[in-house]
Amino acid sequence: MVCCFTTLYSTVEVYYLSIKGRRKIDYECNLCKKTRILYVLPSLHHSVDEKGYVEYVDIHPCEDDRLNANILYVDKSMTVRSQVPVRVGDNMTAQEISTLQIPVPKKVDFKTAIIEPDKDFKYKNLKFLKITDRLRQTIFQLKEKSSGKTLKVTSELEFIDIEIKLAKSIDSDIAEDWLKQLASILEAIVLLDEEMLSFMALYLDPKISKPPSGESIIELDMILHAKSSFPIASLKSYATFRRQWPRIKSERKGTDFESYEKLLTYCIGNQYKTLLDIYFKAESAMSFLTYIDRIEDMSMLGLINIRKTEFFTVDE
Repeated sequence: MVCCFTTLYSTVEVYYLSIKGRRKIDYECNLCKKTRILYVLPSLHHSVDEKGYVEYVDIHPCEDDRLNANILYVDKSMTVRSQVPVRVGDNMTAQEISTLQIPVPKKVDFKTAIIEPDKDFKYKNLKFLKITDRLRQTIFQLKEKSSGKTLKVTSELEFIDIEIKLAKSIDSDIAEDWLKQLASILEAIVLLDEEMLSFMALYLDPKISKPPSGESIIELDMILHAKSSFPIASLKSYATFRRQWPRIKSERKGTDFESYEKLLTYCIGNQYKTLLDIYFKAESAMSFLTYIDRIEDMSMLGLINIRKTEFFTVDE
């Protein structure tokens, strides 16, 4: 049986993914000895460092069923050349890592990456944002526009720190709930694309004044995975959509048939276009935030399946 930490797939489904243009990355965890596999489109495997590696993050139940992370250094041929374990609550030294006989690429101190605000970003409620990512050894930072009250949150597994400055009118407890959700999502992403942090800030700025709902958390997750997840629909789901449109329209006021139909059509039989690719096809007709709202609607209605790029455990 092949399974993921969060999702179950049949062997047939995994095989289907592997033959549709995906390449397999597999490795054995040096700590728990589990075999972990990932199917990824070659087009996602391109952000290499100076040594030619792409960094992936794999968080899984490890020794004694503790959640731990491996930072994987994967070469252009999709071979895992090195794995560095990051234990929850521990700070492993280079000497401790070397005793595990793991070749460790030489790393520098935390690098800083600037989050470029989207052209529609208003700095309405979010005045400053800094994400310290220990898994990727990077500080992502949105420049400060004006002063505000400071709020800091650390993720549950302690790999992500988030610091923001807020408009004084925003309830700190509500904002903290948002940041906890954001940190949890960032911690679980296999391959983070920095570009999506700009879209995330665009989404969060107007939303952070109200408590996060189940739908908004799903939308936030979609945004951060938009470059590594694939919306898939079928002719059957299209027929269901047309049949159920009167009910959909009555439940979701202000929606229009054409925008939903266009997005659903783009997703029929899709295997290669990411969520962001689909948006670029539709961006002349709607804003990014409207697009995410429409995709979330159709996902919740069962019309679209969002397939993430994520690791699985192979049980021998």
